[in-house]
Amino acid sequence: MKTNRRDFIKSMSALCIVGATYPLLSACVPKNGNEYLNEKITKIEIFRYDINIPRYFSWGTWHNRQHLFIKISTGDFYGWTETPASKNNPDFKPTAWVKYLEQFKGLTLGEAQKLLASEQVLGSKRSLKMLESLDMALLDVLGRLQNKSAVELLGLTGTNPVPGLYCILDKDEKKVREEAEKSIEQNLAHHMKFKMYGDEKVDMKLLKTIRDVLGDEAVVISDVNKGYKKWKSLDELKGILDRFSANGLNAIEDPAHLKPKQWIQLQEMVGDLNLIPDAPMRPAWKGINTIQKGMGHIYNLHPSTMGSLTHTAKLAHKVKEIDAKVMIGDDSLVGPACSAWQQIAIGVGATWVEAIEKKEDSKIYLECLQSAATNKEPNGYYSFKPAPGFGLEIDTDRLKKVSELYIEV
Repeated sequence: MKTNRRDFIKSMSALCIVGATYPLLSACVPKNGNEYLNEKITKIEIFRYDINIPRYFSWGTWHNRQHLFIKISTGDFYGWTETPASKNNPDFKPTAWVKYLEQFKGLTLGEAQKLLASEQVLGSKRSLKMLESLDMALLDVLGRLQNKSAVELLGLTGTNPVPGLYCILDKDEKKVREEAEKSIEQNLAHHMKFKMYGDEKVDMKLLKTIRDVLGDEAVVISDVNKGYKKWKSLDELKGILDRFSANGLNAIEDPAHLKPKQWIQLQEMVGDLNLIPDAPMRPAWKGINTIQKGMGHIYNLHPSTMGSLTHTAKLAHKVKEIDAKVMIGDDSLVGPACSAWQQIAIGVGATWVEAIEKKEDSKIYLECLQSAATNKEPNGYYSFKPAPGFGLEIDTDRLKKVSELYIEV
């Protein structure tokens, strides 16, 4: 049943497209395709991958992070996923994850999809990271079983390369300057995002530092995580944003806690400065009903908060319907999920993708990576050559050796 990439690409023209039918993919499989849904999950593996590089936010600091790479197998076929499971906890044990994943071992893929879908609903108490991670792995293995791209199974048709977005998570001016210079070295200086901290004086210094390094041509975005809290009117908040805009800011995510009507009013008030709603989009099945035309020019589909890749695709279509653009954010991902989200970004025609492999954070993972369907082009854009599932091939034995913890569920 395995196939090489050339044969796969040759067969792409015969693929059918699904939209809202996933997670029940029987509409897209061949006539006897239900056999894939009857394949049982035979093995689930967890690899704990640690990152010990500090990252700074308006609400606190990550001194270290513990990510989980998860491989779900059905016979010889498998799917990969990744989740940032813990932070500032070097002794982290994924007990809750093991308990969650145990219920899926031995189920058929069809049964696993139904169980997953039962919790991807309004009012669900399940962790969005758990739902989204399992969704990614199941989609990956189903694509491999059917010899189809995961992007095709999601009904996404975009093929054009998407610019990578370099992100700086630091408030030290010297380090921000160094990071901006690194973005030039990595050919990612055309799109830059940096964290703001809800302090106009501090945030303005960081913005000016970045513009000083990158010049006027780069697209510069900031994310405040709703950090501006002391404003008493939209006019006052507009004044803050206008000052940033005058000093070279092109777009800003979640500047403050805003209701939909306030988002719309503020976007009208700030004109060409692109507001980017992020928090209102979470989870995807709620965001579909929350977003309104005019809340921003660009809408962020943020990994680890969508909860469902199917609903993410639907949400992207909704954004396009209201004449706005889509961006793919990041949850400081470093491994398998980066390529998956890059493929989704290309499929939805995103204006940029933030979920990219990081030169330092991803170094050990990249040494285990044998091949990927996505590729960073010399100009810093990310392209995609269709491969079954999400198309990642990873040296599992090597990954075991470099992981802080390995568990077979």
